[in-house]
Amino acid sequence: MAESHKVLIADSSRLARTMTEKLVKKIKPYTDVIAVSSVAEALEQLQENRVDLILSALRLKDDDGTKICQYVRENHHYLPVIIISGDVDNRLKKRLLGTDITDYIDKSAGQKGLEIFLTGLLQPDDQINGKILYIEDSAVVAHATKKLLQNHHLEITHTLNVTDAKAIIPDRESAYNQFDLVLTDYYLKNNETAMEILNYIRRDLELDKIEMPVVIMTGDENTDNQKKILSSGANDLIGKPVNQEALVKKIKFQIRFTQFHRQKIANEMN
Repeated sequence: MAESHKVLIADSSRLARTMTEKLVKKIKPYTDVIAVSSVAEALEQLQENRVDLILSALRLKDDDGTKICQYVRENHHYLPVIIISGDVDNRLKKRLLGTDITDYIDKSAGQKGLEIFLTGLLQPDDQINGKILYIEDSAVVAHATKKLLQNHHLEITHTLNVTDAKAIIPDRESAYNQFDLVLTDYYLKNNETAMEILNYIRRDLELDKIEMPVVIMTGDENTDNQKKILSSGANDLIGKPVNQEALVKKIKFQIRFTQFHRQKIANEMN
């Protein structure tokens, strides 16, 4: 079965929406595209649909595109939001684009520039590989999960607890260089929880959501509790019992954007 993704495109220009939609489907033919012209329409669609990527103009007909980003960060998993605008440089200089934005592209790069950018973002899951730090105190669960992820070209370093995980990544550089993602169960032995490794990565190592994504497995179906975990710095949650297909998709989804961001930063430094 062909891999399907859902992309939300927000732009007040019908021509821009059409051209971007054609470009997305050229790169990834089975993509389901939702095209809107305003912030209000975008928020309405986000309330009804779970999308994989948002491409938004900086200025929409009723409000600023960053309002979409703010809504996403408050109400959703770490959903990548890409701003497409000719005004990006000026806004960045004035520090008006914050961490709500995953990345941006200047319209001056043209359709070819946008195509190159989106090709990197939308590469197929079967082309994604990466290294994961995995924290799980159940040997049986860990064995099954490791086997599943290794079958999808993902390299796993497994630890039983947060203490051992911290020893593997004692500083920001070692974490950044060794791993593309951290996967952990929420409840661990000795009263440890995923919040300990999450706080360590976000506060002590100062790695943000796109620099080091953290995916947490939890059986807690309470929506408020889930929002608290996400607002504390988790990129996404995996419900238990774990759906294997969803687990692989969500992990590769996060790794794709992290690796794209890292490569972009490396290119800019060279």
